[in-house]
Amino acid sequence: MVAAQARLWAAAATILSLLAPNPAAAVQPINPALCHCYLTNGTTPQFLVGHRFFDFRNIANPRVPATINDPKAALAAPVTHPYFNSTAFADTWSVQAWVDNGTIYNTYSKNDVFISPNTDNNPASRTYLSLRTYRHPVGNFQSSAEIQSLSPNYKYLSMRMYARTRGPAGAVAAMFTYRGGNTDADVQEADLEILTRDAANQVHYTNQPSSANGMARPNATRQVTIPGVWSNWRVHRYDWSPGSSDWYVDGRHVGSIQYQTPRDPVTLLFNTWSDGASWSGLMASGRSAQMDIQWIDIIYNNTAQSSAYRHCSNVCSLDLSRNAGTPVLDWSGP
Repeated sequence: MVAAQARLWAAAATILSLLAPNPAAAVQPINPALCHCYLTNGTTPQFLVGHRFFDFRNIANPRVPATINDPKAALAAPVTHPYFNSTAFADTWSVQAWVDNGTIYNTYSKNDVFISPNTDNNPASRTYLSLRTYRHPVGNFQSSAEIQSLSPNYKYLSMRMYARTRGPAGAVAAMFTYRGGNTDADVQEADLEILTRDAANQVHYTNQPSSANGMARPNATRQVTIPGVWSNWRVHRYDWSPGSSDWYVDGRHVGSIQYQTPRDPVTLLFNTWSDGASWSGLMASGRSAQMDIQWIDIIYNNTAQSSAYRHCSNVCSLDLSRNAGTPVLDWSGP
């Protein structure tokens, strides 16, 4: 009887082993074209189909443009580098130019989005992307910087950037998703915001709106103490899964909000701005702040892009990889 049971359990184990996916013998880089889907780690793991990596670390001919002290000329300025017209960037992003009539006149200018040379001690890259906001003493206005995805159809994602923020009080640096609505209460937006007036270990995470019709929604937002400081290079990550927004710094889970998590497809944005109002505060005349980004890595689903595969046989991971933007084979099944 015992022997028969042993044979039965052995047969069952054999069948289960054949049905189970085969983990990769070792974590190994894989051609991204062979990845059928991606699995994220963290508190809310999820399978996502698309992957895009934007590497700003080794771009030729970096240049920090002089500020443009006329608001109309700043608004009409062209892009500052050929990279922003290349397919590597322009197939996914656009550099924004628009006016925000805040407490201080604020124009989002293409002149404030540029490729900087990395002059750090022992730099980890040759270059990086910079988004700058500057309080112009001539004309008493602010210019700011923003890039926005062309697609408004991202639905669930893991969005990461290797970034730092520098500068005086009076600026906001942000990575966020956005979907507008007929009223403020209808907006669906998930933010990571760094306020330069805050202590350098404080970050704000919000499922907007944080207030509507004059009433605060405290469950929508968290102010979090992060490991380290945002003025140093950190990997900031936002994961959007059904019913939850989760944020990470250098792989550590630091914030989670389930209240009014976005439900519908969204646009992706990165910006640095100031308008002199209560949230950003007023920047001193002649001063500037900027968010520097070495790379952006996005794993996503997009409602306008279908998967090329009927099912996911090769499951890839970016979280197990030692190199930013390079997927590894997590496991492979039938």
